[in-house]
Amino acid sequence: MARFRALPYAKALFGVVRDQEPARTEAVAEELDRVAAALAAVPELARVLVVPTVPSDAKTAILDRSLDAVEVGPLTRRFLHVVQRHYRMQHMADIAAAYHELVDRSLGRTRASVETASTLDEAGRQRLTAVVAELEGGTVLAEFATRPELLGGFRLQIGSRVFDGSLSGELSRLSKKIEIEQGQQG
Repeated sequence: MARFRALPYAKALFGVVRDQEPARTEAVAEELDRVAAALAAVPELARVLVVPTVPSDAKTAILDRSLDAVEVGPLTRRFLHVVQRHYRMQHMADIAAAYHELVDRSLGRTRASVETASTLDEAGRQRLTAVVAELEGGTVLAEFATRPELLGGFRLQIGSRVFDGSLSGELSRLSKKIEIEQGQQG
């Protein structure tokens, strides 16, 4: 099966929201997150919405009840009906993530994931976020996690780029370098 591409769906929704309800771009992102969370929490729901043996009108009714429960607005609702008709509801998490990226880019924001060996205090978090913001040239929304197995330092991920300044990362790089040098001597 071909790999699903969420970006065209996210771009289509983002364009409509930007044109029709620009003040709701972030609210729509939250609505998509709620739908993706509901589908993840109830996998049977996603399955029912994509199997061809369930009648279309039954799927529409099930989807509408589900969207009522997670409080989705009309514009997002129309979009989700299109997604459902194209048998793509199982990809909602990917579509929501792609939509978030478009919203962030339009607002000059960058999301970063920071893992540290020990818990950073608020001042440390702010300093690190400020450095990343200066490098990226915009606002940075950073999520922090403590991972003692890093031994020291930190690992930073911005999009697909990873900056590994951890002690465990340095030890791993050193170990590989030694293996390469030993292989060349043998």
